[in-house]
Amino acid sequence: MAKDKNLLDGVVKFISAEGFVDALQERLLAHVQSTCTARNLAVGDLPRLLDQQVYALMFTCVVEDLMGRTLAEGRNLTDAYLKRHGWKLGALARRQLEAVRDSRIGLYEIDAVSVGVGLTLRDLLPPGEKVGVEAVALSRALPVGCALAARVLRVDGTVSLAGGLLPFDEGMSAEAAEAVAGAADRTEGITAFWLEKTLAENFGAREAAPEALPVEPGADQSPEPERLDSAQ
Repeated sequence: MAKDKNLLDGVVKFISAEGFVDALQERLLAHVQSTCTARNLAVGDLPRLLDQQVYALMFTCVVEDLMGRTLAEGRNLTDAYLKRHGWKLGALARRQLEAVRDSRIGLYEIDAVSVGVGLTLRDLLPPGEKVGVEAVALSRALPVGCALAARVLRVDGTVSLAGGLLPFDEGMSAEAAEAVAGAADRTEGITAFWLEKTLAENFGAREAAPEALPVEPGADQSPEPERLDSAQ
């Protein structure tokens, strides 16, 4: 996805234009509401509590989740977008979007790093299987032993990561795997666990969490579209 910075941009704009806003809001609440409620926060507080790029990565995970879901009325965001705009996309771009639609987020531990090239990831759900992915920037940023939630995409013989990814601190692989394995929905469980750990790192345990912040009238709670792409 990082090879075409405008690809996810187009999908996000399409959400607003084609009536998928309610579905996106529903997905966002499914990912973060439980954590926010436990910490006496409003969902609208998150863009100000989290670093902008950190929030953008989480928001991208929510968008990618919606891209793979079939709604009650039978609509799928990715299919609708490709039907409307696929004619002006390149063949590779269409296959990348289809790969996101068909993917499932996973929880991995970085097993090896090839600096400037990519990562070898070990699947934690279930444990054991390893996969090598192209991820130039991440290979310079994340260490061996770091847990990572991401979607592995296989397109035209290339294995890469989708734009939405959630890194955890080193040494958290076992705790993350246990928490996610017990979740009713893997995708939502990963985000909820990651968000709680991120807020705890920044603000301490739940008892010390800040009170809910007032939402300023007219404040834009969404990240700029260009911030939605992962710097892989």
